[in-house]
Amino acid sequence: MLCTSTGLGRVRSVCFFAMSNVDVIHELTGKWNSGDVDSVFTLYTEDAEIRTGPHWPEQAVYRGREAIRETSAEWASMWDRLQVEIDTIEEFGDKLVATGAWRMRGAASGIDGSMEIFIMFTFRDGKIAALEWFADHDTAVAAARGG
Repeated sequence: MLCTSTGLGRVRSVCFFAMSNVDVIHELTGKWNSGDVDSVFTLYTEDAEIRTGPHWPEQAVYRGREAIRETSAEWASMWDRLQVEIDTIEEFGDKLVATGAWRMRGAASGIDGSMEIFIMFTFRDGKIAALEWFADHDTAVAAARGG
């Protein structure tokens, strides 16, 4: 919690409560799932990176908020419905491992589907500095532990 007060003989305090890293992930999923996608990107540092996993068809690193915004918009455009569910969050210092699933409906096909997710988030100054996809939980946890 950060509090400031005004001087000039008046007592007035303004307090801000810093979100924990876990809170940031819950905020991210809530904003995404409610359709408030543009505000999701304020949760990232300006120089944030997203790294796709080795199990993805294309290996890529997206650097900076704008690149992350563009790839997210491209991904979302393929789906009629795209929701993220977080089942567990494990903390490892400035890193978190989130597991859950994407729940989606294809825009062209109308077919429902789901995809398990294993993501390691790295935080800096209360914001997401990196998001890295993994094929399984154990590999994500090993990376978060520095292994």
